[in-house]
Amino acid sequence: MTIEDKILKTSLELFSKYGYSGVTTKKIATESGVNEVTIFRKFESKSKLFQEVITNFSVEGNIINKLKNDLTGIIEKDLLIFAVDFYNFLLNNQLFYKLQIKQIDEESAKFTNSLKYKNYFRDYLTEKKEKGEFTGNPEIVAVSIISIVMGIFTFKIFNKEILENLNVKDILEEEVEKIIKMYVA
Repeated sequence: MTIEDKILKTSLELFSKYGYSGVTTKKIATESGVNEVTIFRKFESKSKLFQEVITNFSVEGNIINKLKNDLTGIIEKDLLIFAVDFYNFLLNNQLFYKLQIKQIDEESAKFTNSLKYKNYFRDYLTEKKEKGEFTGNPEIVAVSIISIVMGIFTFKIFNKEILENLNVKDILEEEVEKIIKMYVA
């Protein structure tokens, strides 16, 4: 196991047990058997270390790799795949989501997987636009679908009553269908 792997594994255990604010880089270093300077040399900051933990230990791993395997190239199908895969990714990684919401300070990077996802989604839509298969603004549509998914997911974990009589997949299908009607050539 490399030093980076050992630090990441220890960090995961400590963040899961004590939360982001309850863990210091000194504690991570001690538990990992390394000098605290090593943590900063390898990861630069506690926030960047936390983001690496999320990237490396998220259920389904890197969402971009999952999307690459799931996408069909048919925009009508792929828009729903983008929405459903992202929702499932969030659902399977609730601990990391809650830690990011509650415990990282304002200056720290949050939701880096979501940002990578948004950029990948935007690039996909840009490619479809260049081929004449999509007429909307790729950035706006990618952010819109992500916002819908994040909103549904946030209600699901913090206020389930709002969704109690609704099926999440039905909501996603209806919203994607509206986007298809507006923007797919």
